[in-house]
Amino acid sequence: MGSLAGHKRQRYSTALGSAREVLACVQVAEAMRYVEPPHPGVLDRMNHVIATLARLVYRRAS
Repeated sequence: MGSLAGHKRQRYSTALGSAREVLACVQVAEAMRYVEPPHPGVLDRMNHVIATLARLVYRRAS
């Protein structure tokens, strides 16, 4: 949020991509049995962060 107006959306977009990448890595690690399934609350929080970032990136320009 510290970026100037012209760059904010790009920074949120980068953060969204990173958050989605982290979730995908957790899912792959779980599928390959490298880690135990994450607590449902953790996955819920991750999805909440992704949804919030998506709203910031894809909202209509005013």
